[in-house]
Amino acid sequence: MKKVTFLFVALLTLSLTTQAQDSCKVCKPYKWEVGIPLGVNQYFGDMHCSKPYASANSIMVGAFVRRHINDYFAARAQILFGRLAGNDLDQPDGRWDYRRLKFKTPLTELSLLGEFYPLKERKYNCDGTFRRTLSPYLFGGVGVAFTNPTVTAQNASLQDDDPRKYVVARLFDQDQANLKKAALVLPFGVGLKYNVAERWAIGAEVGYRYAFSDYLDGTKLSTTALGTGTAFEPAGPSYNDGYLVANLLGSYRFGDKDGDKDGVVDRCDACVAEKGLRKFQGCPDTDGDGIPDKDDACPTQAGPMALRGCPDTDGDGIADKDDECPTQVGTVALKGCPDRDKDGVADKDDACPDVAGVKALKGCPDSDGDGIADKDDACPNEAGPASLNGCPDTDGDGIADKDDACPTIKGVASAKGCPDRDKDGVADAQDKCPDLAGLASNDGCPEGYVNGQLVPKGYRTASGCEISQSELDELTFAAQGIEFYSGTNKLKPASYKKLDRVCSLLQRCPDSILHISAFNDGSSSATNLRSAKLRACAIYAYFLKKKCISKARMTYEGQGDEDPSTDYTTPDGKKSNTRVQFQLR
Repeated sequence: MKKVTFLFVALLTLSLTTQAQDSCKVCKPYKWEVGIPLGVNQYFGDMHCSKPYASANSIMVGAFVRRHINDYFAARAQILFGRLAGNDLDQPDGRWDYRRLKFKTPLTELSLLGEFYPLKERKYNCDGTFRRTLSPYLFGGVGVAFTNPTVTAQNASLQDDDPRKYVVARLFDQDQANLKKAALVLPFGVGLKYNVAERWAIGAEVGYRYAFSDYLDGTKLSTTALGTGTAFEPAGPSYNDGYLVANLLGSYRFGDKDGDKDGVVDRCDACVAEKGLRKFQGCPDTDGDGIPDKDDACPTQAGPMALRGCPDTDGDGIADKDDECPTQVGTVALKGCPDRDKDGVADKDDACPDVAGVKALKGCPDSDGDGIADKDDACPNEAGPASLNGCPDTDGDGIADKDDACPTIKGVASAKGCPDRDKDGVADAQDKCPDLAGLASNDGCPEGYVNGQLVPKGYRTASGCEISQSELDELTFAAQGIEFYSGTNKLKPASYKKLDRVCSLLQRCPDSILHISAFNDGSSSATNLRSAKLRACAIYAYFLKKKCISKARMTYEGQGDEDPSTDYTTPDGKKSNTRVQFQLR
């Protein structure tokens, strides 16, 4: 007991010493582990003595989940599967040969363990990189062992006349009646863990399970009686059973996600949405100057720590980002910029850097004192408003005298400073229609005016009946749609509607005079002219029949059409097509 106490105190002291020496506080990912233990057990009980022997060994396998609370403590939930066995005849010194018992039982253990790592469970370098480490630990906890033992007597040596034979038989019956298949156990032991990688670990541990039961092997009263040799009742001491477990362990860490896939889990990542470096807690250092971007005032340009990672190209002690002249040495008063003409305006802001001027005009002089720098003043020796680039405006019409065609009379810009009553952009002096807005191309008059006079459009008869230009256009359109049957002067019915429209116009103005011209296909031969005239006469006759106009006010003629660009000159066109024209005279 003193040795165990000494070991615990030594490990605790070493743990405190290690903690004091570890000045780096590094976020450690993956607090959860899942793993598999694989090993052997050794039964200790009524069919065993203090010496282990092979027949009492069995394979154990299981699974566990571990949760790391901090660097020193962890909790583990575990399940193990295996079996327990013992045999009096396999006992090394033959102590139980006369008893000749053996047992076997399946074993399932559920346990909850606490782990203590005196040297820390794992370690990281100060830059956040993982270190492979060996970590010893102590463990202890509580569990439940489930068994279902089968006990067998191997040719028992007791004779029929030996009264102990009947006592043992009775005690066997009592053991079966009192048999408990579940027992509370206290696991405790030591282990050694090797962190192979950040998410993988292997280890080995050995531990004893003290059971609060003497029935793991299925016997209690019967083995005690045979052990003492008492004839009628057991009088020897009874000890609870137990077993030793030695395991190899392999485990995998999990439980944290790494959204930006930079190898630093989100819980430990100061820049969750950006890929970065471990030594900067997952934050990037784009310019590689040793200052993470989140703390770097110039994350894409390398610079010294004194200027928060920003460069100073001209070496004037002002970071380029704050230096308005980063390649020229300057003063703090002018934000790092020089001033050659000493007018208090930095050269970069001085529109006249070699001539002293006023600050209000960006360092430039103003000879006429009108508040406009000479270089921007269209009239540098005559004071004028800024709206006119420093030039005067005698008549106050907003047009500088130098651009004003009427500098002493108020006018408008569209007429070059001269008056324009109708606001058509033509000065009154040149406008032939000064009170009517018109076109500059028509001397300021609207369309339909010539030399200032209105020219009527359309057709007017002697009685004053007017036919508009649009109605005249209808006459032309109707004439273009008149068709004849091929080789004849007979109108096609499709032409009647168009002729009727012409008729309605003629009836509205009965004193109008109409001339019908038919241009037949081809040359002006006698035959062709006769055909054209007959077709014109057919239209003439249609209008007489419809009483559109009196015979005295209508004439007609036929002509040849020698224009080769029309289809009237083609062989087929000559037979059917005639171009008709109506003229009001």
